[in-house]
Amino acid sequence: MHNRLLRSAFISLLAASALTGLVPGTAGAAPATRPGMAECDEPYDQLETVLSMGQRLAPGEKLTSPTKSTELVMQADGNLVLYALGNPGGPRLPLWNSATYGNPGAYATMQEDGNFVIYKQGGSSQTGGGIWHTDTYGDHTDTKPRAKLDWDGNFKVIGRKEREFLGLHWSAMTRERTSKVCAKDATHEYRYRFDGDWAQSATVWMLIQDDGNLVIYRKSDGKAIWNSGTYNTGYYATELSITADGNLTLRDWFSPHTVAWSSGTGNNPGAYALLQDDGNFVVYKADGGPGKGGALWHSGTWNKI
Repeated sequence: MHNRLLRSAFISLLAASALTGLVPGTAGAAPATRPGMAECDEPYDQLETVLSMGQRLAPGEKLTSPTKSTELVMQADGNLVLYALGNPGGPRLPLWNSATYGNPGAYATMQEDGNFVIYKQGGSSQTGGGIWHTDTYGDHTDTKPRAKLDWDGNFKVIGRKEREFLGLHWSAMTRERTSKVCAKDATHEYRYRFDGDWAQSATVWMLIQDDGNLVIYRKSDGKAIWNSGTYNTGYYATELSITADGNLTLRDWFSPHTVAWSSGTGNNPGAYALLQDDGNFVVYKADGGPGKGGALWHSGTWNKI
């Protein structure tokens, strides 16, 4: 549905890019963490970067999210790609793409009918040549269609078509989550809810891929340095969460008792998981933490950045 970029467990970002026609390029500066992103509660902001009706992304043009965490690039090869930004001048992590590479000169446009379309060079709504679209055209007139990057870096299109579950919008479903995962309580559910959710620290990205694998990529060269080994689970949606007793799990969102991977850290109420600036992903006891001790499990990636 979302044509996300597939990455297997052990290939590097560069290898994945070669297979899909993506070419890593220079990225703008992006903060490693933003205020609140190291806490369990996700900050909320209404800032967005917008492509309005009638506007287009020509080859080589891009949109950058308000927080400079992601950028949407209309590449010269015709592929529209959403990247997570890393170190200035370093690799970017592809989060989603339209799979329209091989069409040099293609461009993307936000139409007044609510549809966001990629056209071949020379194509248009009058002449045809569309090669990808969000299927958001419709007859609702009480909205202002727009394509946008939200504060969390997700790519969305607000259209005119009523869609099941999503209302009037289409989404790449690639939201940045906090680097700290806590057990849910009476009012909150701290979890990465769908494939495509990701987090970052100063040195690494962590992503739930659409094949069900949880992978840590280092920002220095885009190489995968750890994975959960859960690729090809067949889950429609994979959830990363920590249970009330402190067990970090990857499970089927539609079948919570179907667990693909766990940290084996149960019987530790209040435990939480943290993606650290040293590149390590760690489950700590409730009173533990960096500089305090109390680690129950870790990815062993602290020395691989």
